[in-house]
Amino acid sequence: MEIAVKSLSLGLNPRIVNRRQHFDVSTPRISSKRACFLPQTRCDTRNFLKRKNHKYCPPIFVVLSAVEDAGVSSSQFEDFVVSTTRTNEATELKIGVEVSGAKTRAIFDDVFDKMVAAAQPIPGFRRVKGGKTPNIPRDILLEVLGPTNVYKEVIKKVIDTTVAEFVEKEDLKVSKDLRVEQSFEDLEELFEPDEKFSFDAVIKLQETD
Repeated sequence: MEIAVKSLSLGLNPRIVNRRQHFDVSTPRISSKRACFLPQTRCDTRNFLKRKNHKYCPPIFVVLSAVEDAGVSSSQFEDFVVSTTRTNEATELKIGVEVSGAKTRAIFDDVFDKMVAAAQPIPGFRRVKGGKTPNIPRDILLEVLGPTNVYKEVIKKVIDTTVAEFVEKEDLKVSKDLRVEQSFEDLEELFEPDEKFSFDAVIKLQETD
């Protein structure tokens, strides 16, 4: 079953904590896609591009609830789950998000296709009418675009999309600052299209009179 990628965004500015260096990213709109595994390619790109020693580190779902004074709560959405709990700061909400494999695939494909379209014509390949270079295996396109560049845009889109939907449906008043607890390297290592993807973040709640 295909999942549509909604163009929902709160204009968040997620700051992904990089344990080697602080790395700020401004989250754009929404899209998703990662290029390693494409069912249509001739070879099994999933196995070809999948990183060796891929480790799965289950996230710690400690998040803050804007409604409850204590304890952990969980919100089930169509294709992701958000766990929340209180922190020591009254204006902070810490969330743990687990995204379904279907959604990671949908977002990866969306982002990847847009990046390929923006990169046309692809250097080194024969062009057709209109200047495009079609029928290039996706694993090759991934290498041309740069795996890290693709994954970075996909992960940003996954975070922006899920957090924006959570905030909207829970009717929360938040600032645009969003702190992601993991480093980009950790998130990139964990992310694989068609597989569940988890991240932890802290949302700044706006004070109400």
